[in-house]
Amino acid sequence: MTLLRGFGLYVSAGYPCVLADVSATPMPEKITICIAGLGRAGHFHLRSVQSSEQFTLRYIVDPAISANEHPGGQQTKVLPTLEEALSDPALDAVFVSTPTPYHYEHITQSLKAGKHVFAEKPLGTTVSEIQNCFDLAEEKRLALHLGFQRRCDQNFQALKKSIQEIGSVRTIKTSSRDNPQPSLDYLRISGNIFHDMLIHDFDMLIYLLGMRVPESVYAIGYAYNQDIGDLPDFDTVLVTLKYPDGLMCAIDTSRIAVYGYDQRIELFGEKGMVIAENQRNDSVQVHTEAGMRQSPVQHSFPQRYQDAYAREVEIFGQGILNQRFYNVTREECLLSHIIADAAHQSATTNSVVNVVQMYNSCV
Repeated sequence: MTLLRGFGLYVSAGYPCVLADVSATPMPEKITICIAGLGRAGHFHLRSVQSSEQFTLRYIVDPAISANEHPGGQQTKVLPTLEEALSDPALDAVFVSTPTPYHYEHITQSLKAGKHVFAEKPLGTTVSEIQNCFDLAEEKRLALHLGFQRRCDQNFQALKKSIQEIGSVRTIKTSSRDNPQPSLDYLRISGNIFHDMLIHDFDMLIYLLGMRVPESVYAIGYAYNQDIGDLPDFDTVLVTLKYPDGLMCAIDTSRIAVYGYDQRIELFGEKGMVIAENQRNDSVQVHTEAGMRQSPVQHSFPQRYQDAYAREVEIFGQGILNQRFYNVTREECLLSHIIADAAHQSATTNSVVNVVQMYNSCV
């Protein structure tokens, strides 16, 4: 199949998950895709594309899966490397969910081969690698979407719409605690807690506030799990950001929260506050003489973001068809990466880092 690959404009930073009205446009054939990497994220994408009417899954690339296995169904070919899939002229797009150290290689390979790309973060480990990914996508006139699924979560979208009611935002508090703790094999190649986990919180600040560069960042961290400390990395971190207009933001994060997946945001402003609370398995509360109990928060992120994962995949497909080629702009992607770099530098040097200076020197 051949898709129209005209040059796409950046999606507004304020509404990166709003879909174009395609009711007047007849839908073409399905988009033929490959999923590269069938780990945690790859399995989410597999479920999403299998339940979508937009896609045909032709290849799964993962050296750990035997060619005799058929996780994508009998019509899906399993390959150990990307080359064969990329040489197929019928292939339209690649989902890159391979281990973090391979993202940049597989993203650039796919773009050079003329394939649209949906990539898990990070695009690369340096500013120049991220720039190169966007340069290639623009040069080839291809879609490049990033897996910042929180932007597609209905709770955070509703939160964003409510911000105007509280006037000027003065403080932001975010809790972002994982469950269960990822394996050491995963953490060893994750790129550290700032680029693997807190990057989602930094992106959420950009989603909620727009392209506002923090003045400074200060972070402290500790590894309660000695194995994580030996990587070396942290498992518990506090980050504070200060903005030029006085806005203050505090983020606390942990690799483990025994009671479930904990993700909350509070914005306090001159006219009130808005809060996005955790999702629970149900909203029932039981009150008796023994006290009150309610359903726990959802166990982990596959449950918490199940709908968001499906929605971001649909947005990618519609973005290809309607030439809306970015769900996160180059500037937004670079800013979240630079904040993560600055926060990591702060935590490892016990110093306040000037983010504006760092950002200006990079872009």
